[in-house]
Amino acid sequence: MSPFQLLIKPVGDRCNLRCSYCFYCGTENRLAGALDADRRAEPIMPDRLLEPMVREFLSYRMPQSVFCWQGGEPTLAGLDFFKRVVELQQEHGVRRQRVGNAFQTNGLLIDGDWARFLGEYHFLVGLSIDGPRDVHEAMRGKSFDATMRAAQLFRQFGVEFNILAVVSRANVERGAEVYRWFADRGYDNLQFIPCREVREDGSLTPESITAEEFGGFLTAVFDEWWKDGVNRVSERNIDSALAYHLQGEPTMCTYQERCSDYLMIERGGEVFPCDFFGRPEWLLGHLGERPMHEFIEDARAEKFGVLKSQAAAECRECEFWAMCHGGCPRDRRPDGKSHYCEGYRAFFAASQTRLRQLAATLRGR
Repeated sequence: MSPFQLLIKPVGDRCNLRCSYCFYCGTENRLAGALDADRRAEPIMPDRLLEPMVREFLSYRMPQSVFCWQGGEPTLAGLDFFKRVVELQQEHGVRRQRVGNAFQTNGLLIDGDWARFLGEYHFLVGLSIDGPRDVHEAMRGKSFDATMRAAQLFRQFGVEFNILAVVSRANVERGAEVYRWFADRGYDNLQFIPCREVREDGSLTPESITAEEFGGFLTAVFDEWWKDGVNRVSERNIDSALAYHLQGEPTMCTYQERCSDYLMIERGGEVFPCDFFGRPEWLLGHLGERPMHEFIEDARAEKFGVLKSQAAAECRECEFWAMCHGGCPRDRRPDGKSHYCEGYRAFFAASQTRLRQLAATLRGR
């Protein structure tokens, strides 16, 4: 059995913000046909699901057992919920077993108790900040001060955290500026996530960006990153491109050859192959119906597992095919090409000479 991770939504899509570009907002309404009414009545994943989930996952004794906690906003589950998570992990883990917890938050509820806990138990936290105040609050409401306070507490209590920045209409023309704003404040681990949300009629929402705009944003970020000294800041898209030039394989799931490295678990125990495919037609089943490893094997072997390979035929002729493999299936257009195709090509072309040089230097060391 190949290793896999769990992405768990302990409060479903509930959140104390309603960001205008949010992908998760309203997902439970779209899942009405897949979610059991009695399970939906419980606002937080109950212990009767949590305990056997942790126990079974740790029983596989994988090289590293990773639990990723998302939402909505997972802090709404309460600090006691996550203390129980750690208690269960300690109870069902074995000596020297490596267990990791990743945690995504908007930071609004983070206080000293939360930060102390996350630091003590080595949670890796993704904190959502889109850039300077005007950029951040254009899409995320009046939350900038609370989010920055959370970042300060994370530093105070030694919490390892990275920045999750959505690239939307608010900042897509300001790539160099946004990168510089983060770098100057010592945020050295960045993930830039493009905004592409589609209405029911197939048109893009006003917050969404085009392929060309995203390519321009990433190229501007890369130019600043290169000038900054390549060892100072880690950015996920750049790291993935560098990994390809260094070892022949990109590291981001968006760009990798296949999907199905994790299962998404809803608060009612519903199992899906991916958080972007949390829709009734992709429901794999419910926790406890059969072993988790069967869910992941089905996801890899059946229709979800072949989505990556269904890119447009012309994509395979592209010089950058091995760097992106057609991108995330969620972003595919009717013609089979990624919505971001032209942007990816622009970024890869602008960065490849310098990244090849860097990869050669690193191999020489």
